[in-house]
Amino acid sequence: MTLRLGAWAALLFVTTSPVLAQPATMPPVLAQPEPTPPAISPLSLIDRAIADGRLGDAEEIIRRAPLEARDPELRLRQAELALAAGRMAESITGFGLLTDEPMVAARAQQGLGISRLRRSQLPEAAAALAKAVSLDPSLLRAQRALGIVADQQRDWKTAEASYAKALVLAPGDPVTLSNRGWSRMLRGLHGEAEADLAAAVAADPSLKVAAENLRLSRAMQGQYEEAFQGSTRESLAADLDMVGYAALTRGDLDVAEVYFRRAQILNPQFDKVATANIAWIETERSRLAKPEKQR
Repeated sequence: MTLRLGAWAALLFVTTSPVLAQPATMPPVLAQPEPTPPAISPLSLIDRAIADGRLGDAEEIIRRAPLEARDPELRLRQAELALAAGRMAESITGFGLLTDEPMVAARAQQGLGISRLRRSQLPEAAAALAKAVSLDPSLLRAQRALGIVADQQRDWKTAEASYAKALVLAPGDPVTLSNRGWSRMLRGLHGEAEADLAAAVAADPSLKVAAENLRLSRAMQGQYEEAFQGSTRESLAADLDMVGYAALTRGDLDVAEVYFRRAQILNPQFDKVATANIAWIETERSRLAKPEKQR
């Protein structure tokens, strides 16, 4: 971004000293023109539009870009646009055709791996992502995606290592922190998950999935009141249902029932699930009430 300074006001100096004539050999002082801001390339505009979710704008820029249609960089953006739009078949084909193009091979493998991951094709995703980081270890999205693949394969050591590498590349990155927080929740490390998720929300308060998982991580530790920090009127019914689930998981049956019933009152859409959960609570209470010999 080019910052433009406001024009300076002319300063009038009053002096009693004699005005000296400028030597004839001294060159005149010429006003220096403002530097021309660097031109923004169409590729940068496409990248920004995709990152901002303005997919229609990205498509229009691609259509109007003064670039050769077979340009690997432009074709890579077309595949990225397909990925962002959820057109997985198109993105897999687009990235796959670019994996032998030296200029974009690493990024094409990254996109291919992420596309395969979205289709739950874990072995193929892992292979493409591993190839991507072998070609370019600085690919943040590939490192994060490797962590997600490892989570789904329950390979916790690899998941932890992948997220650590991603955070070296982008310290404090909220998406990586959110993903690692969820990974740690899957392992039952709710305190460590809370720390990651709180840091993610602090870095990007608009990251809704991190905020939701932060509430869940607190509820899973029995911090029920703290779990509602950040809840809104619109989200409260869902949050009550989520905290009720956490209490149910922890065996706090009375707490769980209270939250399920409150969720039912606030939003009838939770009626069916809450009713089933409350019925399960009653069954569990009956089971626990029986003498040990009858169980």
